[in-house]
Amino acid sequence: MQNYQKELETAINIAHEAGPIILKYFDIDQEIEQKEDKTFVTIADKLINTMVIEKLKESFPEDGVIGEEESTAEYGMGRKWICDPIDGTAGYIWGTPTAMFSLALCVDGVPIVGVAFDPFLNKMYTAIKGGKSFCNEKELKVSNKDLQTGIFAVSGSIKSLPKTKYYQRMIDDKVRLAAFSGAVYKPCLIARGRLVGYAEYGINPHDIAAAHLIVENAGGRVTAIDGSPLDYSKPFKGAILSNGVVHDKVVEYCK
Repeated sequence: MQNYQKELETAINIAHEAGPIILKYFDIDQEIEQKEDKTFVTIADKLINTMVIEKLKESFPEDGVIGEEESTAEYGMGRKWICDPIDGTAGYIWGTPTAMFSLALCVDGVPIVGVAFDPFLNKMYTAIKGGKSFCNEKELKVSNKDLQTGIFAVSGSIKSLPKTKYYQRMIDDKVRLAAFSGAVYKPCLIARGRLVGYAEYGINPHDIAAAHLIVENAGGRVTAIDGSPLDYSKPFKGAILSNGVVHDKVVEYCK
């Protein structure tokens, strides 16, 4: 398999540049705008997305970039960098420090390099397909807890929870649930062994491309809501990320 060390180092360097921008605008005017899909975007999202495109063009001019706010390519086969400049923008606006930078290289629809950065705790999560996952160079490993002994994360959008099939079923089975903003933050906690899983019906490729690899390399499992493989060569909605132990049961809950 090709050595993707240059791609990893480039992504890490970009993440280090994104971090100070996230921190700078956390407690000052974020110039918030509402997008057509009713979600919000800040000046920090835009600045980081533009910076990512510029930096990747310098290092890998032939590669496409698919960003949440700005892109240079469409989904498809080949080499595509998928970026979420600030995942957890809602929490970022609320003043909750669970926002993270996320960048992944996907080749023919498969995540190959993943980097996620938490600037508030200075935690850099990294993974290359076929290897291990690390946080600040410490190897990560998912837990072996089940749904009765672990904590399962759900959407940070409270109004969407009653619409999800798994929500009431898990409550009835006395599963301990955690709801907070951050589609990257939660998978990183799975990789660290703090959560046993996370399901989200509205999740997009840019939300979890990097997190997918980080969880998988830590011994976890990632699929679509119905348990099928995810294909990053095209848009999709919904995913389950877990320690593997609880995965089949969560798919069952979601049916």
